[in-house]
Amino acid sequence: MNNKPLWLKVLLHFGFRGYFSNGLTIPFLLGARSILSPDEKPLTVEEFLSEIVDESLPVKISIQRCGNIGEYVIGIFDKESPSALYRNFGNLYITDSSFSTADRMDYIGSILIDHYQHKVDEGLFSINHREWGNYSKEEIEHLTEMK
Repeated sequence: MNNKPLWLKVLLHFGFRGYFSNGLTIPFLLGARSILSPDEKPLTVEEFLSEIVDESLPVKISIQRCGNIGEYVIGIFDKESPSALYRNFGNLYITDSSFSTADRMDYIGSILIDHYQHKVDEGLFSINHREWGNYSKEEIEHLTEMK
């Protein structure tokens, strides 16, 4: 697991432990570096997006809009689901009607960068009760389980 990007390790860890149902937000995944590798600069949203479409990743990645929090979440694409039912850009599968008019990844990227880069830059990594802030104590505990 050491050759996997840190964000993917976080996604797999949180998924395996059942800490989420649909996925994790982009700021959550990118901000994890502040806890797990604080000496390293977090990825930009643009860098992250180029990694998630990379077909050399060991798993397929999903994106959808989570109704509970009103944000896009990143998850592991269920390999049992027939991929022909979903739109994809490389390794990224859109599993709901999000981006239904998008025909290029750079269009999706521009929306996600505009929506999330400033949150990452400001250290707003987690959303609770529809308010962005730093990680909760429980989220920090979940992240430090990975050390």
